[in-house]
Amino acid sequence: MASYPYFKWTAPRAAHFKDSYLDWSRLLTKRADALHPARPDGGTDYEPIFIRLLGDTPEAARTAFKAAVAQDSTLLMDPHEAQALDARIDDPNMLSGVPDEYALYRRVGTPDTQHAALFEVLDTGVPIRLDDTPSAPGPKSSPQSATHSPGTPIVAIIDDGIGFLNQRFRRGTETRFHAIWLQALESRSAEGGVLSGLVLNADDIEPLLAERETKVYGALDTYLNSPIGRVSRAHGTHVLDLAAGADPNSGDPVADWPLLAVQLPAETVDDTSGVWFESYVLQGLRWILRQAASVDPSAPVIVNLSLGVSAGPKDGSRFVECQLAREAERWEAATGQPVRLVWSFGNGYRADLNARWELPGSAEVTVRALPDDMTSSYVELHLRDAASSALSLNITTPDGTASGPLSVAEGEVCSLENAHGDVVARLYHQPSRDQGEGVVEAAHYVLAFAPTVARKTGEPVAPPGAWTIAAEADVPGELLVQIQRDDSLPGSALRGRQAHFDHAGSYDWNAFTADYTRPGPNGPVCRDGSHNALCTAQARQVVTVGAAMYTGRLAGQTPENYEPAVYTAQGASWGLVGPTVSAPVEIGRASGGMAATGLLSGQRARIGGTSAAAGRVTRALALSAGRLQENLFKSESTQLDDFDPDVLDLFAVPDTQADRLGAYVVVPLPARSKAQTETA
Repeated sequence: MASYPYFKWTAPRAAHFKDSYLDWSRLLTKRADALHPARPDGGTDYEPIFIRLLGDTPEAARTAFKAAVAQDSTLLMDPHEAQALDARIDDPNMLSGVPDEYALYRRVGTPDTQHAALFEVLDTGVPIRLDDTPSAPGPKSSPQSATHSPGTPIVAIIDDGIGFLNQRFRRGTETRFHAIWLQALESRSAEGGVLSGLVLNADDIEPLLAERETKVYGALDTYLNSPIGRVSRAHGTHVLDLAAGADPNSGDPVADWPLLAVQLPAETVDDTSGVWFESYVLQGLRWILRQAASVDPSAPVIVNLSLGVSAGPKDGSRFVECQLAREAERWEAATGQPVRLVWSFGNGYRADLNARWELPGSAEVTVRALPDDMTSSYVELHLRDAASSALSLNITTPDGTASGPLSVAEGEVCSLENAHGDVVARLYHQPSRDQGEGVVEAAHYVLAFAPTVARKTGEPVAPPGAWTIAAEADVPGELLVQIQRDDSLPGSALRGRQAHFDHAGSYDWNAFTADYTRPGPNGPVCRDGSHNALCTAQARQVVTVGAAMYTGRLAGQTPENYEPAVYTAQGASWGLVGPTVSAPVEIGRASGGMAATGLLSGQRARIGGTSAAAGRVTRALALSAGRLQENLFKSESTQLDDFDPDVLDLFAVPDTQADRLGAYVVVPLPARSKAQTETA
């Protein structure tokens, strides 16, 4: 009897996809729905899109767009974006010079050509399913009230697990939150648009402060159908405490800082590839900036973004990072309100998720796909200084099924099918994408793997084990290969297991850890470029933060006592050379990070990583608020000029460590009460 291979590679074919991650996610979702119908009552799929209006005049374009949304069932809008549109219609001079760009939702399958006269689509997000019947109207937000002292900085955060009732975020018996947007997966609103969760303003929060915190969070869990109150999901609470937490009765000036927050849907954060939360983060920042103007239109607003992914172009051309930087830059220029985005630099220094080669020639590396991985895995291949079409690939599965040399044109895919014809892996040649204003994301390859274990009976899986990627090109260039983040967060319902690179030249002696885990010079696996792929957009308003460790080898606070934390990422000469600055979050190798409040008042936890460092630098920038306002009028100023040495210790970093620590290790000086400040 003849034997047949269990897997086979298909020939390259043209495919209609805008984003390889979205296309792969859509394939798996549709397949799972066919096997296990999730909503027998139906529903319609809509995709979040971000658009720029077209037309002869902005006034006419806005009016025509509003009419189209009201009349066209293929388009739906979130109330926050609708209010922003109405505000610009009512005041044509508002945000003068800022392009008319909006987030909305479009029925899946609607071609771009259907609305080509109205707008151009800049980006598309993960589709969501909306019930055809609108959900019951939710509670209306109370009118906003002032929750600040004039002239104080505004601290904001976009994260998961934000304990907004915590005493560390109160002033006396009052909340310091001007507003928080508790995002959730969307539903239809009775008014005909889309709702994503619930906004609570200060007057909504005040009565809740007298309630038991667990009771309030539990009720919101039920209402939003999202696990926002899970104690294991308190990342945003920890970071916000380091950024702006204070004893409400201490007299600490920090207790006067007004707060804004966007809590991302838990499901989107569980997807650590980042593809799902991008549209929510972008909408969240736009909402924060509009809210900040209502708090104090001249006060600096510092937004913490302790989020990240491991793979990407890492040259500022990924849409979400590029657009977030633009939103901050444009808002500051149009309104005169200083804005800073504080990004964590990343914790992937030792994760073995990066490899690179100098071409021409050939290269080969192994990807270890782990068993029992319930999430998709992705590998990105970027050929710098040459067209990606010059690259020939040969991919071999763990059972030895080789694709043979592949020449896949831009916009084409090549799939790995099992014996039943189910696609379990796919190679995409992602076409280049023009992000506008001279920013172009170059064409590149993405290799996507299905989970290696089925979440539900019958779902096809990819084989775990050693996948070999061989590449060859006859042109000079640098090939960067990166594995996307694919682990599980605490409390996640998904069990993700991080794939990693393997190579014979990757096991040199590591004196720090006393084992053979350091990538050697004779292999492609490397640590440069291991930083967060979302923080590389270059803008005056963007600050990136690494994590430092205090060694205490010498007496007192000296620069020599600081070195990179063992996990903090490394920049690269070909992209972001290093973080802007860093902050100490570790004392010795086994400290476990900084102490911070837990989700509930009175709880304590320790948080490490560059998230903690970004929280501390967020506080440092808020303490330096006066400098941010002064630098608004100094076109030659840099991010380093924002840090006020009168309230901060700034320890210069030697050049040998700048690619992991930046220019300075930033340490806020001990806080002084109002009385102490006035006396001084």
